[in-house]
Amino acid sequence: MLDRFRPAGWSIQAHFLLYSSALLIPALIFSGLMILRSASLERAAMESDITEVAREVATAIDRELAAAKTTLIALGSSPALTEGELEAFHDQAVAARDINGIDYLLTSRTGKQLLTTQAPWDGKSVQEAAAPIDAKQVLEAAAPVVSDIFAAPAGMRSFTISISVRRGSRALYVLSALMSSARIEEILKQAQLAKGWAATVADHRGKIVARSDAVARRSGEAMPDEDVVVDRLTGAAIWRTAGSDEQPVLRSTARSQQSGWVISTTVSEAIANRPIVRSWVLVAILAVSFSLLSALLAFLFGRRLSEPVRSLVQDARDLGRGDLVAPRNSSIVEVREVGEALVNASETRRQMERSLRESEDRLKLALASSETGAWDWDLTSRTLKWDQRMRELWGLAPDDPVSYEVFLAALDPHDRELTAKAVERAHDPEILAEYDVQYRVKGVRDGIERWIAATGRTQFLDGVPIRMAGTARDITDRKRWEEHIQLLMREVTHRSKNLLAVIQAMARQTKLASSDVNDFERRFSGRLQSLAAAHDLLVQRDWRGASMSEVIKSQLGHYLDQQAGQIDMSGPNLTVTPEAAQNIGLAVHELSTNAAKYGALSVPEGRVDVRWQREGEGADEGRIHLTWTERGGPSVSQPTRRGFGQVVTEQLTARALQASANLSFERSGVCWRLDMPAKLVLAEQA
Repeated sequence: MLDRFRPAGWSIQAHFLLYSSALLIPALIFSGLMILRSASLERAAMESDITEVAREVATAIDRELAAAKTTLIALGSSPALTEGELEAFHDQAVAARDINGIDYLLTSRTGKQLLTTQAPWDGKSVQEAAAPIDAKQVLEAAAPVVSDIFAAPAGMRSFTISISVRRGSRALYVLSALMSSARIEEILKQAQLAKGWAATVADHRGKIVARSDAVARRSGEAMPDEDVVVDRLTGAAIWRTAGSDEQPVLRSTARSQQSGWVISTTVSEAIANRPIVRSWVLVAILAVSFSLLSALLAFLFGRRLSEPVRSLVQDARDLGRGDLVAPRNSSIVEVREVGEALVNASETRRQMERSLRESEDRLKLALASSETGAWDWDLTSRTLKWDQRMRELWGLAPDDPVSYEVFLAALDPHDRELTAKAVERAHDPEILAEYDVQYRVKGVRDGIERWIAATGRTQFLDGVPIRMAGTARDITDRKRWEEHIQLLMREVTHRSKNLLAVIQAMARQTKLASSDVNDFERRFSGRLQSLAAAHDLLVQRDWRGASMSEVIKSQLGHYLDQQAGQIDMSGPNLTVTPEAAQNIGLAVHELSTNAAKYGALSVPEGRVDVRWQREGEGADEGRIHLTWTERGGPSVSQPTRRGFGQVVTEQLTARALQASANLSFERSGVCWRLDMPAKLVLAEQA
């Protein structure tokens, strides 16, 4: 996947950097999430503290007000007050003031001031009250009433806690405790809020009763978000708003149960976000530190690996050039193993190159000895390469150019279509057939016609033929031999037909001369063996003929083995045609059989002379004379019956060879003479 961004590839150091980053990023993300989670928990704890501070301040104010109310109720139940002894009550109120520092004010039902601890008792008549007290509200209320903040005559901000003094069910007076906002400020100071924290107490109208920090707004001034504060009392515990300096703050509120006032606690957003900021800074520091450390380690390890790898690359280049590679020592097992493999590969390559050269030499020698040529055809560039033997087959000089056109021009016109089809089949990727064809070539320079057998194979790339290579060899001699074999086969067929006719006639004549079946079998078998011997001799001589002596010996073989001293053969070396060999052999067989039964070969002292000679040198006038003469055997008389042997020697042989035959039965023995024309009997010398 990385190759998409950099096709040229990446170095080992770059891979280490990427892999270290891949390992580092999840760890950093996890650490960052944990740190941010901790910061979020710390932020939540701070928000809870903000709410808790507001509640604690409200509770402290309620305790202060509750103590003041308790004292106020105690004074309101004084008998001096209910009995109308105001001077005595004044002394009691002054005594209470001296204890708790709170001034008291007694007003009539209509709100006229009757006495105050802020001034000595003078017994004067009623006057206007020093504090704005709603007597009607106090009289109607069942519980003490805490007023809003107001400006006292002495310039201080104060508020009152008022109760109604009754005798039975009848309301007599309104007794009020006059308290300074400084007492509430003292409660806020006792809360010991941290820097940046602020607590504000507001009355029912939203006027500030007291504030913990030194800000421009002082007691008696309205809060900037009074409506929001009142609404939030029944809403979420924490919300964001603007502080007195128009900076964002977090605010939480609580209501005093004794006074109904609103206590608001605010913290600067910047202070509230400090945990998260510290966490982000910590994450950034960790990320940078780990990244630098990872990059440094990746660089060091990458360099430690890249240096031996570069050495291996150089070794591979040396191997590609065919040089021997020297062993390398490395602490990295894989590098050492690859180095050893390269060393072994270089040695193996050196051996393979040596073996390949030897194999090429052997191949060249084999091709030269088999007179086989090699060719290579580049189908893309249409160029053709031939070795020297291929040029010789086409009758080309060593420097003559070769091409496919030169190849086609030398082909016999009758073989071009066959060759073109063989090339087309070899170029078909679906067939994948080998190029195997035989054609005739007429040499370009020498004009010699040769039979060529060519084989080859096509190389494909994505189904397209790109190269074709193979060999070609001269099969002219084989073709000539095949033609000769075909000629021999035709000759054998012709001879076989004639031989069957002879066998048929021989069987018919043997039948007539045989006394019974056994006699027929004996006679016929011997004559067949005679024909077979002549046939074997001709086959051995490729049906080109046989010498006269071989023909006669083939028929006298048995007698020559046992009675060699009784037979004498002589004559020149003459090669007779297959037809002459067959007919002369059959006649000699009949003569030898008769001599063995009745003639010279039937007694040890008998003799047989076989002579042949040629008269005349001309092809038309020459004659061949063959004689068979018996002597020293039993007396011979003219047979009374004409047998098959006499028919063969006198008629069949003479008729087949257009010769004259004479068979005579003299007292000294049988004598047979055959006079044949040389042109019909002698075979052509090869």
